[in-house]
Amino acid sequence: MTARQPRRSRRRVTAPAAALPRPVTGMDADQQAERSRELRRAPAHHREHHVTRDYGHVKKDLLTILVVGVGVVGFIVGMSFYVQRYPW
Repeated sequence: MTARQPRRSRRRVTAPAAALPRPVTGMDADQQAERSRELRRAPAHHREHHVTRDYGHVKKDLLTILVVGVGVVGFIVGMSFYVQRYPW
């Protein structure tokens, strides 16, 4: 058996990521102020990280599930006819 592990505490000692300041990437104060004004003017649902997300993999996964499901149902229906026609 494995050794018993101590329980982790619920609250972390460090601050959560949302409370930490964002890193500055070479922008001066005027550029940062202008960018923050632009972001505040833009609606929340049109910000950069929402627009650039790619959900193509979801469509591919759903198509795969559909193909496998149709194959399974087709196999079940085909075998039911086969068993009825050729009983043991």
